[in-house]
Amino acid sequence: MSERPRLALSRTRFADPSAIHQLPIIHTWHVPVMSSGESHVSRAPTLMPPKDHVRLLDAQLELTRHLAPDERAEFSETALPVIEVAPGPLDLEPLLVTRNAFAASVVDGIVVQSLQIGEHTGVQLLGPGDLLLQPGAGSPPWLERVGFQAPGRLRLVTLGDDFLAIAHRAPRVISALYECIADQVQRLTGQLVICQLPRVDQRVLAIMWLLAQTWGQVTPGGVRLPLALTHETLGAMVGARRPTVTLALRKLTQEGAIVHQDSGWLLLEPPPEAVSARRVLASEFAGISVSRWAEPPKPAPDPAILYEDLRDTVRQLREQHQQRRQRTYDQLRRIRMARVRINATRQRITQEALTRRRPPSS
Repeated sequence: MSERPRLALSRTRFADPSAIHQLPIIHTWHVPVMSSGESHVSRAPTLMPPKDHVRLLDAQLELTRHLAPDERAEFSETALPVIEVAPGPLDLEPLLVTRNAFAASVVDGIVVQSLQIGEHTGVQLLGPGDLLLQPGAGSPPWLERVGFQAPGRLRLVTLGDDFLAIAHRAPRVISALYECIADQVQRLTGQLVICQLPRVDQRVLAIMWLLAQTWGQVTPGGVRLPLALTHETLGAMVGARRPTVTLALRKLTQEGAIVHQDSGWLLLEPPPEAVSARRVLASEFAGISVSRWAEPPKPAPDPAILYEDLRDTVRQLREQHQQRRQRTYDQLRRIRMARVRINATRQRITQEALTRRRPPSS
């Protein structure tokens, strides 16, 4: 079983160590800000002449980490379709639809994924092995302003019918796919916690170390992060404004925590360490709201008792219905008798009135 190489092993997720020097520089990318009345217009990605396929056993895909030796031998020549995308906005939906794919995985390059809520935009960087997925149909409208940007040349492998056919024969690739998604979620959770650090300089240093887990390179002088991120992009990743990020970088540089280089940063100060005592959320914030003033929970009733109560209730309702029906019948009978009496009285009065009007006989 092959494991994801970690920074402690002085390796990255790049199959070729020399490729770390060819990372796209992101200093020309700016966070897009759309006005409230502006609608998102789909743009078809600009496709470059691609290398048609990439082998499934490519280490950058990390989809074969759980395959058995016989399965590796079986799929040694199996390949998946690859496309090359030019720098610029990346509209993922038409790219997947035209290839009948449900996702794409980064082979080479960087993808900047952004999400805009109101006037604020958050950013996450995706690299080799990460998955590009469309938001689900159940996502609320205010979370649908998701954008993808390719700051440099980008190669993607599409996961569609070819991948599903492989998964049918080797289901272990699905578990590797889920692990890739879990790694992305873990890094996104780490970025969420970083945004909660009290000082912006702490956030900037922590986000650099988080990026170093994917793109870092261990050198004798420190860990080199070859990403020339703009201050605006760093601010979108840690929830701070560009001027504040500039002051934080200046403070970290003066303290010797980081050193600016032509193609990135050299990290010298270690990342923040977790405290020994783990913080446990209170029960009311964990979905279990319990108060000492509340009444103790009542035991679950016996189903037999519930059936007896239901039968008694039905019998009482039936008796009440019989009584009310008889009462209604009696009232209608009295109304009919009263109507007969009223009609008889009306006829008598009419007859008496006619008798009084007759002239006397001569």
